[in-house]
Amino acid sequence: MFAVVLPLRAIMFQVLFLSIAIAVESFVLQKRLGLSRRVSIDYATSVNLLSTIFGWLIFFFLEPLLPQLLQKQLINFILFGNFFTPSFFLSSSIYFNSTFLAFLVFLLTFLIEFICFNLLIELNKILRSNLSNKTDFESDITNLKVIEPNSLFLANACSQSLILFLCFFIQIL
Repeated sequence: MFAVVLPLRAIMFQVLFLSIAIAVESFVLQKRLGLSRRVSIDYATSVNLLSTIFGWLIFFFLEPLLPQLLQKQLINFILFGNFFTPSFFLSSSIYFNSTFLAFLVFLLTFLIEFICFNLLIELNKILRSNLSNKTDFESDITNLKVIEPNSLFLANACSQSLILFLCFFIQIL
């Protein structure tokens, strides 16, 4: 019979990282795109939740395809926060692979957030065009003519950098 393990540590860190990402990205979007505070928080929350859901789905799809040793290391890292390293050679390759994986996750997160951000703006424009009364939300959306990928990239880079710094800080403690 299989033991049921609830990864509370992973859940709590995911909530912490989502909170940080939403706060940082909403601030950057507000300043760079000229959105109101409420609209930038709404967009940052929606985009980050969607990218987290897609990220976990991709992880659960790809994890069974990984070699057995890498599967053990990933599960050990997610549940306990440390890598299982049987030898020095493997530990150096783990740090190289984790650096490459972090860069890949950053690019994938940016791509998912960019697509979701564009879809949300287009959806909001369609929905708001059908309403007769004008709101602050609509004026913010209509003022946003072109989505600047640089602004979203900067917001994502700032939030991911802060999260990476916190991960290193947590590992030191």
